Amino acid sequence: MSQSEIKCPNCGKWSKWTNRIDETCPHCGAYLDPGRFMYAEEQKGIKERARTTGFLVIKKDDDPVIRLLKEIGSWIRWTTFYGISVIYIIIAVMVILYGLVML
Repeated sequence: MSQSEIKCPNCGKWSKWTNRIDETCPHCGAYLDPGRFMYAEEQKGIKERARTTGFLVIKKDDDPVIRLLKEIGSWIRWTTFYGISVIYIIIAVMVILYGLVML
């Protein structure tokens, strides 16, 4: 990985930087790219919440077969939900079209 230098946004001193998100300044300990670090942490939190609030919670220590079965179950659940939603939309469009034809 190539190294470059970046000016610390906290103390203003130049530091070696390998373009890692969680890299800190050796002088003051602040993150060298705090905006990118905060964004990455938010994204990690969003993914974690989405993973834990699902219908079948997939844990890190689950067996690979159990993980696969949980993912398939979740996929079937969401496919059914969206499939039924599409059917209702088609029925609504048909009712509207029928009403327009009968005018």
